[in-house]
Amino acid sequence: MISVIPTPKKMEIDEDKVFLLKTCVYFDNGEFEKSFGYFSDAFERIYESELKLERGGIEFYRDNSLEKAHYAIKTEDNVLKVYAPDKDGMLFAMATVLQILESTDNGIECAEVFIEDYGDKEYRSLMVDLSRKWHPFDKLLRYIDICFLYKVKYLHLHFIDSVLYTLPSTAFPKLAKPNRSYTREQIEFLNDYAESCGIIIVPEFECPGHCPVLVKTYPEVFADKLETQTEGIVTERGVYLDTSNVLCAGSEVTWEATKTLLKEICDMFPESPYINIGGDEVNIKQWNNCTVCKEYMNEHGIADEKELFCEYIGRVTDYVLSLGKTPLVWEGFPKEGAHHISKDVIVISWETRYHLPGELLEEGFSIINCSWQPLYIVSHYRERWDPRDILKWNVYNWQHWWPKSEACLNPITVAPTDKVLGGMVCAWTLTYEQEINFIMENLAAMCERVWNIRRVVDDDTYLFRHIRLTTIASRLIQDR
Repeated sequence: MISVIPTPKKMEIDEDKVFLLKTCVYFDNGEFEKSFGYFSDAFERIYESELKLERGGIEFYRDNSLEKAHYAIKTEDNVLKVYAPDKDGMLFAMATVLQILESTDNGIECAEVFIEDYGDKEYRSLMVDLSRKWHPFDKLLRYIDICFLYKVKYLHLHFIDSVLYTLPSTAFPKLAKPNRSYTREQIEFLNDYAESCGIIIVPEFECPGHCPVLVKTYPEVFADKLETQTEGIVTERGVYLDTSNVLCAGSEVTWEATKTLLKEICDMFPESPYINIGGDEVNIKQWNNCTVCKEYMNEHGIADEKELFCEYIGRVTDYVLSLGKTPLVWEGFPKEGAHHISKDVIVISWETRYHLPGELLEEGFSIINCSWQPLYIVSHYRERWDPRDILKWNVYNWQHWWPKSEACLNPITVAPTDKVLGGMVCAWTLTYEQEINFIMENLAAMCERVWNIRRVVDDDTYLFRHIRLTTIASRLIQDR
């Protein structure tokens, strides 16, 4: 049985009419042909057969009568013909083509098929934690492959957190640790590889929390100046507590350095419209013990550390907007200070504790559903979810296992709205080897439910399809 994930909007198959596909590909325009290299390589990895550039096998045509990011596939005289109005639609069609073929002793077989398809929500994303667990560079390419196969548009890379700063920095070179940081050449290759198959990289820089790597490496630049002289790292600006995870929110030196790092990262990812700036789990009470932060609050009429937190997020996101990027933040700033933050900022709603999805929508923010349950893959919690759990979820629903979350005993559902942009699976604190199988399972299920907001397939049918496609996915990401 032909298996496609996510399920197409319309798919008609005549499995009694099967033909041998000629292993060649034709493009009727240059824009589509630019992706031949990636498609050909993926085809060879999965089906162990090379594709030639000529007519008679798989043929791609621009069809401007189709809506943006839509595609259609039909067989005609033993030729697989693909129609799309743009690059996104064409690449989604390519992923479907890779799923519907069958390798046999006789060659590559294809059943007669007619497909019309599009995704309901555009924002389908995978996030991978590269700071707490180092990932070799070649593994990042395998995540791109998986995203392509299941029509995931965005790969969110958590480059910076408490353990490692994994990007190169000209301004602050000591941040990059030997053999635990990617080079500029690798980042350029990553961008090119992602662009070849339509995946957009979303880089993340964490601030003002999750920043020990910044504060410990350059305390004279990023540390709070503490009034209480407790044991810690003594600098010219005061004492930094080893347990702190916070940047100084009032220092002009810290602010200029933060802008420099943000500008470096934005320049490293010129094709990405987004950058995530963090903004969650911040020990804001420490700012009450920082002479620089207290002076800043007095000078700017800021009432307390909560308002300083929101004002800081507003400053950072406004700066990112000035660079021509759209900032993403994790749910974390309190609703009392939301007026400091531009409504152009996109909020990733994950914990449903600090700021609830309905509140964010009422305040005018667009949000991404990253409900911890069932979308998180985490090493240090026992709670794990599988495709069956995700199939029961939908993009307007938030759940949680943690009693402190509002969505624990009473899952939250919001009314359908375009302001909910889509969903994201997150893999935290795991190595590639530990997480890749979970990612292949759960990411495909998330895409099924974001591509199709209205559920269209039962558990058993979906799992039957996924078993077959896991073989294809494993071939696609195999070491070469």
